[in-house]
Amino acid sequence: MSDNSILLEIDNITAGYNGEVIIKNARFNVFEKDFIGVIGPNGGGKTTLIKTILGLIKPFSGQIKYYGENSNDQLIGYLPQVHYVDKKFPISVRDVVLSGLMSKNRMIKRFTKKEKLKADEEMEKMGISGIRKKPIGELSGGQLQRTFLCRSLISSPQLLILDEPNNNVDNKFESDLYKILRELNKTIAIMMVSHDIGIISTYIKTIVCVNRDVHYHQSNIINEEQLRAYNCPIQLITHGEIPHTVLKTHVHDH
Repeated sequence: MSDNSILLEIDNITAGYNGEVIIKNARFNVFEKDFIGVIGPNGGGKTTLIKTILGLIKPFSGQIKYYGENSNDQLIGYLPQVHYVDKKFPISVRDVVLSGLMSKNRMIKRFTKKEKLKADEEMEKMGISGIRKKPIGELSGGQLQRTFLCRSLISSPQLLILDEPNNNVDNKFESDLYKILRELNKTIAIMMVSHDIGIISTYIKTIVCVNRDVHYHQSNIINEEQLRAYNCPIQLITHGEIPHTVLKTHVHDH
C-alpha cells in the first residue's frame, strides 16, 4: 500500500444513542500512515465518533467502509482512557497484553508460543517486561497506559486509535508517548483524541473537529477563513515552535 491508500472511509455518518443524534455529517477518509488529531469540546461527540468507528455502536445512517489488508478485528488497535479500566479485575500485565489477540472467533483458544513471544516483545519495547506478572491493580497510570498500548499493538493493526492517552499519567509517560507515536506513525496510521492539540500539533497531519457536526481539515493548521467556513471552535496561534490552541463555541442552526 502507498501512503495515499485508504484504510477507512467514513461516509456521511450520523450516530448517537437511543434515537438521540450526537454526531452528524461525519465524512472523511483515514489514509495509511495518517496522523489525525480529533478535537472538540467535552460532550461534543468525540467518543461517539470513536465508538462508531470501532463498531461499538451502529450509526443511524451512513456507513464505514474498511479497506485495510487485515480483518476488521485486526485492522484497528484501540487504547481506551485509563479511568474506563477496572483495576480490581485479577489479571496480570502479560495477560492484558495477550487479550489484544482475542476476537469473537477465538474466545477459548489458548495462545501459541509465537503469540506469547510477541507479547513479550511488545512489553520489552514499552519498558514494562519487568512487571509482566504484576496485577494491573498495582500499576501507576503510566504503567497501565503502557500495558494497554502493548495490548492495542500486539495484533499488528494498521490504525491505532487513542482516546486521550495522556490523562491521569505521569509526565515521564506523556513525554515518552509522543516519541513512541512518532515512531509508530512511520508504519501505521494514528487517530488521537486529545485536549492538548497545541502539543500534538507538531505530530499530527490532519484534524477532525467534532462538536455535533464533524469537520475534517487536511492540515494540522487551520486559518481564520477555514474557521468561518467550517464553523469550528478552534484557533491556532503559531507563535513559537509549538502552536497553541483556544477552543471557542460552535454556533449551530437548529
